[in-house]
Amino acid sequence: METTTNAATKSDQNEQIVPISKLWWVGLVATGGAAMSNLVVFLITKGVFGIPYIIPMGGPSGPLRALPAALIIIFNVVPAIGATILLAILGKVLSRPIRVFWIISAVVFVLSFVLPLGLPSSVASSTRIGLSVMHPIAGAVIVGVLTTLGRQK
Repeated sequence: METTTNAATKSDQNEQIVPISKLWWVGLVATGGAAMSNLVVFLITKGVFGIPYIIPMGGPSGPLRALPAALIIIFNVVPAIGATILLAILGKVLSRPIRVFWIISAVVFVLSFVLPLGLPSSVASSTRIGLSVMHPIAGAVIVGVLTTLGRQK
């Protein structure tokens, strides 16, 4: 019985190892996947459902302008790079980096809704909803890819 427990523990420990040499390309996949997924959502919700995506540029009191598609890509690339770097650091310093990464990701995910939901009242509700829909997509792709492909098998 002890052999089974030791084997299961070793398997669990191996699944917690994050090889840095593998993480760079996994980070690229996560980044591209999140950016492209949300770009598709942005284009469909704008074109098919008519969501205006008019938001203040340059801060909450800035002038209202159309959200360019390039910002959708940037707003996915930056957190994906940050998540990749975070997982690399956790993989170096912790024995269970994946578990800690999931916890941190869950907290960041909840906090990420402050931005779209905190937009001024001059922003259409449909825009807030459209932006809020993109958050779980980015989170699922980034965290899912990093923790699935980024660990040692």
